[in-house]
Amino acid sequence: MSNTVRPAFILSRAGWRETTILLAVAGLVPFLVHLLPWSGHRPLGVYLLPVFWTTFVAVYFRGPFIGLLVGLVTPVINLLVTGLPVSTSLMALSLEIAFFVVVAAQWPRFRWAAPLAWVAAKGLAVSVQYFIPAFMETEYPWQHLARSMQNGGAGLAVLAAINILLVVFYPQADGWEKEI
Repeated sequence: MSNTVRPAFILSRAGWRETTILLAVAGLVPFLVHLLPWSGHRPLGVYLLPVFWTTFVAVYFRGPFIGLLVGLVTPVINLLVTGLPVSTSLMALSLEIAFFVVVAAQWPRFRWAAPLAWVAAKGLAVSVQYFIPAFMETEYPWQHLARSMQNGGAGLAVLAAINILLVVFYPQADGWEKEI
């Protein structure tokens, strides 16, 4: 048994209060990222992937269902508050988030689960976009995948750091994994 002290909400099932707090934090993180001074060609969120940070934290502590809720609501909150992501990319981002949650939930306590889940989710989403023209990407799907991998390098590093810190400081399989 570990002597690690953990906040009480991590050890219990997710109630409406904890879910509301997760949603508020998930909405706040991308907003704060967009407040950072930036003069790049694309929004800073494209490079740092803040929606995936909070989604992974929700998956790690609360499981795939709460993680999916947090992941799908966050871009909508962010769109309403900041105007980003562009509403035309919201459907594609939602698809990526859904795939990310499914993959990350398989082994959240693996130290590289979050960045590998993002890469897998991006690949799956691009594959779906290739076969369903409703996404209306302006470039070929594989070019989009390559550009996303290049742009998302910093965000993958942050995801890896978050993932490793969670595994190191909250290593036990308590919480949602016992419920399954």
